[in-house]
Amino acid sequence: MQMASELWRVRAVTRADTGRITTLLRHAAWTHYHADWRLPGDWIGEPGFVLAEPAGGGSLAGCLCVAPDPPPAAWVRLAAIRDDGGFDLLREMLAAALAAARADGVQEAALLGRDERLDAWLPALGFSVVNQVITFVNDELEAPAAMRAPAAGVPVRDVRLNDLPRLVAIEEAAFHPIWRHSREGLALGWQHALSFHVAELDGRVAGFQYSTRSERPGAAHLVRLTVAPEAQRRGVGSALLAAALESYRAQHYHTVSLNTQADNTASRRLYERFGFYLAGFAVPVWQRDIATSDFPAKPDV
Repeated sequence: MQMASELWRVRAVTRADTGRITTLLRHAAWTHYHADWRLPGDWIGEPGFVLAEPAGGGSLAGCLCVAPDPPPAAWVRLAAIRDDGGFDLLREMLAAALAAARADGVQEAALLGRDERLDAWLPALGFSVVNQVITFVNDELEAPAAMRAPAAGVPVRDVRLNDLPRLVAIEEAAFHPIWRHSREGLALGWQHALSFHVAELDGRVAGFQYSTRSERPGAAHLVRLTVAPEAQRRGVGSALLAAALESYRAQHYHTVSLNTQADNTASRRLYERFGFYLAGFAVPVWQRDIATSDFPAKPDV
C-alpha cells in the first residue's frame, strides 16, 4: 500500500520503522495519542498504521494509526506531524489508513478531540461530533445506605480468567461498536486494575467493573462499568459500584473519577445517586463512516 505526492510517500508501518517512529514522536510539533494501555509500537502490524516519509529521504514527516479493538469500529490511536502545519499530510495519511482499515473490515472511525487545531481540521476530514465524554468525581467514596450491602440476589466477586469471554459478550450487547472493549483490552485493563469485579444474576455473570490508579495521588479511576442489557434495572450496577467504592476505601484512596458518554442517562443517574458530581469539562467524540476515503473541501485554517 503506497500513496505518493511531490513531497512525501505514505506507506504501512513495519517493525523496522520502530526507531524512526520513536524519534518522530520525540520531535513532533504535535501529537494525538489514544492508546488504551498500549504503547505506540504495540500497534505496529495494524493495517491502518501508516507513515509519511519525504520523497527524497530523511526523517519521517508524520505517522497515523487507525486501529480497531475490536472491529468493526476503530479509533484514531496515534497521529504525529513533525513540523508545523500539516493538514495536507494528515489528509493523505488518513486516506491511506482508512483504505487499509476498510479492507480489514472496519466500518467507522472515531477520535477523541483534544487539540484545537486538530478539531478545526476534522470536519474537512469527514468527521462530525456525535457525542461527548464527560467526567464525574466522588470525594466521599460512600455508597448510599441502601446500597452498602450487596443487593439480594446480586453477589459480587473478583473476576476470573474464564469470565473474559462472557464480559466480551456483555460489551457487544451493551454498546455501540466504538465503545466496546475487546478480550485483549479487558485483559490489559485487568493487569493495571486495583479492583476488577463481576456481578452475577441467577448464577450467570451479568456485569462488571474495573478500576485503576489515577495519575493524581490518592485517586482511583473507574475505567469501566458495564451491565448486560437484560440485567439492567435489577441492582447490578449499584452492587458493582458499591463494591468498587469499598475497594477504594480498603486501599486508602480518597477520591475517584470516571468518564461516561453525555447521552448515557442511565449511567449518569446511577453515578449521581452515589454522590458523583460533574467535573465541569467534556471532550468531543468525533466519528466518520469509512465506506470511502473522500474528504470535504480543505478548511480555511
